Amino acid sequence: MSTSVDLQNPDTEVYDVVGFGFGPANLALLAAIEEESVDVHGRPLKRLFIEQKETFCWHPGMLLEGAQIQLSFLKDLVTLRNPQSRFSFLTYLKDKGRLDRFANLRKFYPTRLEFNDYYGWVASQLTDDVRYNTEVMSVDPVENGETGLVEVVKVVTRNLTNGRVEEFLTRNLVVATGGVPNLPRGIGLRNSERTLHTSQFLQRKKQDFGDCSTPHRFVVVGSGQSAAEIFENLCNDFPNADVTAAIRRFAYQPADDSHFVNEIFFPDMEDFLYDLPERKRQLVIDAHRDTNYSCVDNDLIEAIYHFLYMNEVKGEDRARIRPFLELRDIHDEADETVLEFYNLITEKTEQLRADYVVLATGYVRPKRHPLVDKLSPFLVPAGTDGYQVDRYYRIETTQRFMPQLFLQGFCEDTHGLSDTLLSTLPIRSYDILKSLMTEEEAKEKIRRCRTPVESVA
Repeated sequence: MSTSVDLQNPDTEVYDVVGFGFGPANLALLAAIEEESVDVHGRPLKRLFIEQKETFCWHPGMLLEGAQIQLSFLKDLVTLRNPQSRFSFLTYLKDKGRLDRFANLRKFYPTRLEFNDYYGWVASQLTDDVRYNTEVMSVDPVENGETGLVEVVKVVTRNLTNGRVEEFLTRNLVVATGGVPNLPRGIGLRNSERTLHTSQFLQRKKQDFGDCSTPHRFVVVGSGQSAAEIFENLCNDFPNADVTAAIRRFAYQPADDSHFVNEIFFPDMEDFLYDLPERKRQLVIDAHRDTNYSCVDNDLIEAIYHFLYMNEVKGEDRARIRPFLELRDIHDEADETVLEFYNLITEKTEQLRADYVVLATGYVRPKRHPLVDKLSPFLVPAGTDGYQVDRYYRIETTQRFMPQLFLQGFCEDTHGLSDTLLSTLPIRSYDILKSLMTEEEAKEKIRRCRTPVESVA
């Protein structure tokens, strides 16, 4: 149900945009807002970003020593939008006193640790606009009592430290909360106390795995980059451990990062893909999933192969890759965890037993985001589980709903494979920023609005 508020009261504070989540996507947007000096009615654009973590950190569970990012440092938060930006990776290096030494590395791909530090360096300059350690409790439409229009939405938040509840009004929302762990059907982390997702890896490794000399039995389920990184990490850091990689395919598949194929991550590819009929767009996306999904960097594949070969040379059998295994169940028995697999070749059930299990099974991103569920009567659906989204990542809404609602990282079906990645953050943030700067579409909506609030739920 819509609530009501007096927007003509000068004491009523209204934000121009509120962002949910403060990872790289909304960090790039806030950097663009700050840098472009956006004005609304002759004043700076009023913004607020809400983040559950206590401070900025990018995938803390996977900040493995030596792991590199999978894109050029030139694809930072800003350079493709503004090569002279004060928020660029090169400016960060200059500020840290490492520019000469980084240049001398002759590498385009920084480590994940360094890129996380770069993101944190940018975030530290923008703290006034961010509420950390805060969760969004609800988002409600706010109806104008005179016109019947929904001109703003109310966001209710709670501080995770002191429990303080606050309410904010905003004319626009940007949802960039990232994915949630994707777990095999019927399997949850509650099935086993010794089972974890990659998102928890480093924290659980420090907390639970104990001394590195302990002869643990590890099973890593999954065949993508994170699975391979964790498999290598456990093999190297636990020299007395037994480590098994369980994968559905025959072997790790190399990521296709060849020059021509990589152009699928160019910003103008989003225009091309968005304009295609759905069937043809899906054909292109499916044909190039090996650029990002269930694939591994060639250098890492080579390193793992070399490790396993030397394992054999030394007469050891403490690490292996088990192909064609599909996970069906996990449960604890006494002091160990039992994994039930279906072998896709023998068509028989197999068991593996472990002290710890790591599910490197990726993430899912809900097409209908639960945080905006109360706005659904005003959002135009697409199919049975999504919304209609325009080229600029904005959900199509009914005529009497004025706020703009943008999605970052939830539009792969319409915008292509780069949507969930880091490649186009600078350009996407500017696309959204331009939409926040114009009021023409909202004015046209008001002029057209002559009928009662319609529902499309």
